[in-house]
Amino acid sequence: MMVVFQRRIIYMGYAPLGSRKEEIRKHVPLGHLRGISCEEICIKGEGKVTLAGIVVRQEGHTNEPPGTVIVYLQGNAGNPLHRLPVFQQLLRAPAISSSPQNTRDVAVVAVAPRSYWKSTPSRPTERGLLSDYLHTLHYTLDRFPSSRIIFYGHSLGGAAAICLLSKLHEATDSNDILSQRYHNIKGIILENPFASIPGMVRALYPQPWLPYRHLAQLAFDKWDAAADMRMLSTPSCPNTTLKRLAGNMLILLSENDEIVPPAMGTELYNAAVVSSAAATPRLVVVKDALHENAWDKRQWLPEMKRYIDVIRNKRDSNVVH
Repeated sequence: MMVVFQRRIIYMGYAPLGSRKEEIRKHVPLGHLRGISCEEICIKGEGKVTLAGIVVRQEGHTNEPPGTVIVYLQGNAGNPLHRLPVFQQLLRAPAISSSPQNTRDVAVVAVAPRSYWKSTPSRPTERGLLSDYLHTLHYTLDRFPSSRIIFYGHSLGGAAAICLLSKLHEATDSNDILSQRYHNIKGIILENPFASIPGMVRALYPQPWLPYRHLAQLAFDKWDAAADMRMLSTPSCPNTTLKRLAGNMLILLSENDEIVPPAMGTELYNAAVVSSAAATPRLVVVKDALHENAWDKRQWLPEMKRYIDVIRNKRDSNVVH
């Protein structure tokens, strides 16, 4: 039964109860909107799929084109509205750098994939979610053509970010306009990421005598971010966005993560280090944090702001219009 219904276990768009029907005006506490503006958007996906999402900015600055756009990929439950306190924390805070550009210069795009929130209730699969996030990226590139893009994936969204960016091939041909636009993607933030679904199964059931452990090999959707990261250090690895950015990752791990073993994030970090000769990714363990509340700990905000400032100030941060 667990094999047959595994996608119901992995993709929990129905949880918590009511997540599929929540409205910004009716269900979001006013305190979660203080200091920010939240615009609801609808994106055309593959085939008949439509994707519901939000664009979040600092209040009073929605008419100014953002210099940096964070594309947020969520975990396996809930909807983008549940992450508003995270975005609020990031956007309302004062800038750390002395640059005149600060949080007014940042926007967050958070889109629910199929079967989540008000997006089309199609059966969720790895291929389907990757298609949804690719359409989200293209929407972001079209709407904010002059902005730097940072992918920010939490939990399953971390694996999704890795798997998607590993599939974006960056040609050197100047006539390949779409490929050139992928160069506007400048950074990757992973927070408590999966390394793979089979790895998660083995971590949850480490005892070899338990039958559940052997379900790992029967996973329909692997989300094998670890394999994609290891591929980067092989001679046959193509020129992808992931390969270009692996050395500039920020990986945030909750010290007391009760769901995803921090060793998974460390595995991705080590693979990034091996693949990157010119730069070194940054690994930060957020003290006393659980899987969902790293954003509420003292370390989180300075690390996030520092990373955004680094991306903003990099010499190669020119974008393709």
